[in-house]
Amino acid sequence: MNSRQARNLALAAFALAASPTAHAGGFGIPDIGVRRTAMASIIGRPDDASAIYHNPAGLTLQHGWQLYLATGVMLIDTEFQLHSWAESDRFLGTSADSDGYYAPVRPSRAMGVVPMLALTGEIIPDKLVLGAALYVGNAQGAAFDREAVTRYHLIDGYVIAPQAVIAGSYRITDTLSLGASAGILNMRIHGRREVFPIIDGMDISSLTGTRPELVLDGSGWAPTWMVAAFGQPHPRVTWGATLTGRVDATLEGPVEVTYSADASSPNDRLVGKQRTQQMLPWAAMAGATVDVTPNIEVGAELRYWLYRQYKKQHTDVIGIFLVRELETIKNYHDSWQTSGGVRVHDLAPLPGIELMLGMHYDRTPAPPGTVTLDQPTFNHVGLHSGARYTTGRYRFGASYLHYWYDVDTVTTSMTAPPSNFRGSGTNNIFTVSIEARL
Repeated sequence: MNSRQARNLALAAFALAASPTAHAGGFGIPDIGVRRTAMASIIGRPDDASAIYHNPAGLTLQHGWQLYLATGVMLIDTEFQLHSWAESDRFLGTSADSDGYYAPVRPSRAMGVVPMLALTGEIIPDKLVLGAALYVGNAQGAAFDREAVTRYHLIDGYVIAPQAVIAGSYRITDTLSLGASAGILNMRIHGRREVFPIIDGMDISSLTGTRPELVLDGSGWAPTWMVAAFGQPHPRVTWGATLTGRVDATLEGPVEVTYSADASSPNDRLVGKQRTQQMLPWAAMAGATVDVTPNIEVGAELRYWLYRQYKKQHTDVIGIFLVRELETIKNYHDSWQTSGGVRVHDLAPLPGIELMLGMHYDRTPAPPGTVTLDQPTFNHVGLHSGARYTTGRYRFGASYLHYWYDVDTVTTSMTAPPSNFRGSGTNNIFTVSIEARL
């Protein structure tokens, strides 16, 4: 193998090892539907068709035929300061401050969407309800300016994970319903960044240029399922519980590295394919709701994701000589979210109006050392608010959910180049819905 081949091989291996992979699941988006985003509690009393997503056993609360449409938009406001690393000043063309951090950087785009369309039908009155839904449980993307100091970590990337689901619920007794859902998930990822041209202490910029660009894409299909229960042991008390199965998706797609204009062979390319195993963990969720008065309902729930299973990420490499497989250490711990809220309804001065308020706390599964700018997952607190209005055959809803991210100062990054940074961030989620009784 000549020197050029060896360096090409090293660059390709490095690019793949550090390539961006987006995630869904425990730190994805459970915020589908106005009741969830307004009250922060739905598992214990899923009173709209988003029950297909949150607790399909609660579909027995739906009567007749119902059409449900909800859509949400996430607007993320965040700022990062990246810490310098060996020879970063030289290639970035700027100097870090005396404390080692570069000037603050904000993404030029950071947003997501959360749409859902569902249809439910009462097949056997007060016994059997079936439903079908299309929704996107995770659709997020971000971009930084091409000239920003973050360009060796992320220029732009996204993850989109739409699902098609069928669900059903059967009332076993007056106080207990059982339900389940089954579906298909399509996960798509995209990432673009530049590759830092020093690999294991070897400067290959004379070959690749100072700004070789990496573009990675991947997609894959996987089945999904959930089993659930819904109970009403007392006229004023309801509860719900769900178990979601583990998803193992294989994401396949091209990897391309393009040398920069100052390379020995400008715009020369390395092209291959990658196959990455992506795991979404088992999850267990439970909640309860109590009518403390005829007009005031209080609910709480716990969501738990078994991310302890995610110890490493495996990638098979195809079409690049001698690079067969790569493994990235993750060492995730379990993730959980606790939440609760209140719903006020049927007040005499406001017929048809429901007002909701809630809060949640979410614990990320990612250790600080594995957090990167293309996987910015942090602990956060959320404040929920919203309202619904019923008139005739229709019910309209709107909500506002605000996250405050607890951004760790990362000093132990295991990525290459290191993703050590500090920062802050918030997230604003606006959701609207319309329900129609057919």
